[in-house]
Amino acid sequence: MKSKSVQRTKLLNAIISTLKSDDIYKTINYKNQSESKIKQFLYPYLLDKISVLYETINKVSSETARKRAKESLLWEGNMNTTISNRLFMGTSHRPDMVVEFNDLKIAIEIKRGKDGVNIREGLGQTLIYSSLFDFTICLFIDTTSDKRILNASTSKEEKRFIKQLWDKNNIRFEVV
Repeated sequence: MKSKSVQRTKLLNAIISTLKSDDIYKTINYKNQSESKIKQFLYPYLLDKISVLYETINKVSSETARKRAKESLLWEGNMNTTISNRLFMGTSHRPDMVVEFNDLKIAIEIKRGKDGVNIREGLGQTLIYSSLFDFTICLFIDTTSDKRILNASTSKEEKRFIKQLWDKNNIRFEVV
């Protein structure tokens, strides 16, 4: 398991902040869009952020940063990109996106939904990815009308569980 250095944590926080940006969720009708459409909408935001990270962390030109960002952000929706499937329990698994930044490999799983089935599916996948990647981000998009899942994610028991995912498995579970 990779250590959670200050630099690595800042990098993850920057990616998470981008994935949770209000600009995205105020623009796209995420409650009525498929996960595929949401991922398609998230991709350019994430690409821009990774470009900026290359510029600031690696001190490269904006042109070089953009090129590296495109090479670093693997997305299942890009026809020219292949994210390898991993076999576990007789079935294939692959994250929705992968960020390969310098020496880090970060899996990103995006789930949307309104019940425990969707949450368990996302968490199960990220647990598998946590054994294959340095860090894993599970972004859960709450589609309930009353934001029940988002509100519950800040309660004491849920915060404890989310902290354990981070401490023991390098998984960041985020709800938007």
